[in-house]
Amino acid sequence: GWIKDLLAEEEFQKSENLEEFTRALDQIRKQGLRCRDITHKLLSFARPAESGTHIININDLITETVNLFAHEAKFSNISFEQHFKQNNLQFMASQTEIQQILFNLINNAMDSMKEIGGKILISTSKEDKMVKIVVEDNGSGISQEHLARIFDPFFTTKPVGKGTGLGLYICYGIINKLGGNITVKSAMNEGTVFTISIPAIEDQE
Repeated sequence: GWIKDLLAEEEFQKSENLEEFTRALDQIRKQGLRCRDITHKLLSFARPAESGTHIININDLITETVNLFAHEAKFSNISFEQHFKQNNLQFMASQTEIQQILFNLINNAMDSMKEIGGKILISTSKEDKMVKIVVEDNGSGISQEHLARIFDPFFTTKPVGKGTGLGLYICYGIINKLGGNITVKSAMNEGTVFTISIPAIEDQE
């Protein structure tokens, strides 16, 4: 907030990087709030509190979340593709929780291909009154042995200090609470596909 106030002064208004500074500060504030919400959920994990739900337009939220990774992806030689089969795919949920799910899946996908680069494909559709979200990567993949435990609490294949093993467990819990489900398919050195299904708003065409 202090830096943003400084940027409002005349001497900084002429800077050619003003727009980039402003964008970066907005992201810092936005992600700080997101981290606060996630930390609150972790601290109250044993006594989960009711979180506010809203109409989520998943296509817009995916685009917004992908943009957060654009800078990191560029330097890791990772590209994104988004395939939306229809507009206005909506369901009721907490935006923070859904973005947390997307953030976790995208972050895991990028971790699996940081050394070699690759592609992450995110697609949405509606099937049998369910909004379907697919996050697919062509990274290093997950072994069948680990695949069976991937949604277990505190299970992680990341090095010590690099992961808590709670990410996918929390994702599973959020989706289950919404009456949906999440599945995973993977093969070593071929990639991983996560498929999420969440009940759509009933009167949605």
